[in-house]
Amino acid sequence: MRKITLAAVTVSVALVALTGCSAGGGGAQAGGSSAKPVFVFLPKSLNNPYWVDARKGMEDEAKKLGVTAKFLGPENDDAAAQVAIFDSILATHPAGIAISPNDPASVTSDIAAARAAGIPVIAWDGPVPNSQVQGYIGTDNVAAGEQAGEALAKSVGEKGDVAVVIGSLSAVNLNQRLTGVKKAIAKYPNMKIVATEVSNESIATAQSASETILQAHPNLAGFVGIGGSDLPGIAGALKSGGKCASVKSVGFDVVPQGIAGMKGGCVSALISQKPFGMTAQALKILSDMNAKKSSLKDGFNVDTGVVTVTPDTLDTFLKTAH
Repeated sequence: MRKITLAAVTVSVALVALTGCSAGGGGAQAGGSSAKPVFVFLPKSLNNPYWVDARKGMEDEAKKLGVTAKFLGPENDDAAAQVAIFDSILATHPAGIAISPNDPASVTSDIAAARAAGIPVIAWDGPVPNSQVQGYIGTDNVAAGEQAGEALAKSVGEKGDVAVVIGSLSAVNLNQRLTGVKKAIAKYPNMKIVATEVSNESIATAQSASETILQAHPNLAGFVGIGGSDLPGIAGALKSGGKCASVKSVGFDVVPQGIAGMKGGCVSALISQKPFGMTAQALKILSDMNAKKSSLKDGFNVDTGVVTVTPDTLDTFLKTAH
């Protein structure tokens, strides 16, 4: 019952945010008072700092294009709440939708409904396989996972037992990263993944899981965190256990907890996606689709790339928009 209540509250907030944005044919604001098209971005959640940069990229591009863009999602990673918000978005008939799915299978019917209504839909940040999305813009997650695995291998001297903490087993992008990590580690005969734990995108759960792994494997050489909440939890476990110097860690996204962990000596490398540029490009694509100016064909895949950030490059990286 609690999940239903939270979803209902989130949807009511989303409906308030969308008030005045309902339109027919082209997503102009209600009442015909403005021809400015309205686009909606539906992230996995709002409580992860990663989405702050994503929202900024969307808002910056919206100003350049002279359009309205909304950033509406559940407070936490909640597939049911995300679907409910998607339902509310459809009722407003926006000019385009970009979605980063918690559970891809749960949003395929809403995507089909949007397409049937003539609304362009693209996936961003995470793909939606077996759906009617027109394309994907974001990280090549297998390649990114491989880069994370290589960074971990370098930090542990290409030897030793390592462990993985992953946010979710239902998110396609996280599983793709895990595939990449395994691919990289397999190149090193003296390295072995001895444990894989699921955090359910909770920092507290990631820390608890990491502490359990450390107890079970006292000679562990390193960790890799796959989801946005995983590395902060890993770093917390290393700090509380006094193991920052002896156990290396690598994870995704340059967020405050990861930055603090790196500056505190608990994080060896951060694999930075490009959330700012991702949403900026996604909005431009949707705007072009709405204006019938897009040259992209259905099934397009735009890789926005990643950057490996180390303690030596952190300060310089933080001065750039990413």
